[in-house]
Amino acid sequence: SFEQRYLDNTHITFWQVDERTDAGVPDGWGVNGSWTRFIDERWLPFIRGGYSNDGGALLERSVSVGVGHYMSRRSDLFGAGLNWGKPSSDFGSGLSDQYTAEVFYRLQFSENFAITPDLQWVLDPALAPTEDQLLIVGLRARLSI
Repeated sequence: SFEQRYLDNTHITFWQVDERTDAGVPDGWGVNGSWTRFIDERWLPFIRGGYSNDGGALLERSVSVGVGHYMSRRSDLFGAGLNWGKPSSDFGSGLSDQYTAEVFYRLQFSENFAITPDLQWVLDPALAPTEDQLLIVGLRARLSI
């Protein structure tokens, strides 16, 4: 239905980027896919995946799965997700696959304002190859007018 358009959706995106000589980034292309479905007025499972061929992308391949759960206040959302990513050879050879787990809670204060604290645990971070793991604490705010 029209009302569910932001919750029930499937997307496939093909992209291409030109070479950026001054930045030392080669041309590239890729494809991304995303599926989300709203179930029983509370659950929001998702799966996303992507492939990139150069173009400066951090990950050559990536797959994410997770679920959101709308709380008793329908607008608050608790979510958890897992990600696997294969780093692009543009960032070095022999890099380990990167794994990420994330949990978040979106506090919807009004139709136009939300705050989302989140916690991410990254194993074998691609951009920090000397680290075994990172713990990232985040806080996001969204204001729409």
